[in-house]
Amino acid sequence: MSPAAASPEVMGNLKPRRPPPSQSPATSSSSSSSSKRSSEMGATKAKRSAGFVTRTKDFLFVNLVPLGTSPAQIPTNLFQLVIFHIYHTVLIFLHIILSFYYLFARQYYMAKNNFLAFLYHHHRTPQLIAQDIKGLAKTPQHVGIILNYKENEEGGGIEGLMEQVADVVSWSIGACVKTLTVYERTGKLNKLHESTYKVINRTLKSYYGETIPVVKLRTPHDKTVYPEEMVTEPDLNIAFISQEDGREFLVELTREFAYKAAKGEFEPSKLTVDNVDRLANQLVITEPELIVLFGPKLDLDGFPPWQVRLSEIYYAPYNNSVTYNVLLRGIRRYSKCKINIGR
Repeated sequence: MSPAAASPEVMGNLKPRRPPPSQSPATSSSSSSSSKRSSEMGATKAKRSAGFVTRTKDFLFVNLVPLGTSPAQIPTNLFQLVIFHIYHTVLIFLHIILSFYYLFARQYYMAKNNFLAFLYHHHRTPQLIAQDIKGLAKTPQHVGIILNYKENEEGGGIEGLMEQVADVVSWSIGACVKTLTVYERTGKLNKLHESTYKVINRTLKSYYGETIPVVKLRTPHDKTVYPEEMVTEPDLNIAFISQEDGREFLVELTREFAYKAAKGEFEPSKLTVDNVDRLANQLVITEPELIVLFGPKLDLDGFPPWQVRLSEIYYAPYNNSVTYNVLLRGIRRYSKCKINIGR
């Protein structure tokens, strides 16, 4: 049967042929949306991967450095990170080694101080003190000591400070010292001559009995002397100085020279080292031959700087008490020192 002769029923039962997928508009739209989703998923994966790398980098270069590190010191690459941690490890080991060293040194010096305090004890006997310095090449005639005022500690306060001065006075007389300079930064004893004098005499009686040596107290800053009248020459002259006799004295002296020079009462050509030295010796103290510190570290604490040019300075590390063996070791150190005075 030819197509032209086909009946209407047959023609009605025939269905139109679907176009190929490539020709369908719906299929084309679905394909483009799928490719978009694929590209978006790829971009998302790339972002996640980049985010992971960034977080890993932040963890390595930020979280693997010590807290408190300056942002400028945070490494930016793996090589810098390795070098950073090598340096950090070396510093940690150095810190540990130094900590053990200082701990060992502290224990060593404390044991040494305790042993020498037991070995060299005066037993309140001047003959033993004289025997300890016997045979030394030379002994100081003028000794300066630096004391620290302790308010709330055992053996502290004004009474404790007076007791320390009295002990050093007794040891100094036994060691044939003629002048003792007592430096305390705040000057607590500068105006307590009478009370200090009584404590010194009471301590001297425990060493020498009823016939005690004669001592004389003075404060150069306000020119006070105690006792004011003495019949015999004192066995020991004691001077009390403070921070006011140090840098402040030099500042005041400079101002006085400048004021007199401005008024024409002083010639600047006379301002020489010898003249300043002479005035410092007259108004404050002469230069001590030996300065003994009874503290744990080397700290002059404001001691007059003009008077320490040629002084031998001694201190016992990690010592924090006024003991006889520290003074004795200082005198022995002085006996071996050699002073070279330049031109």
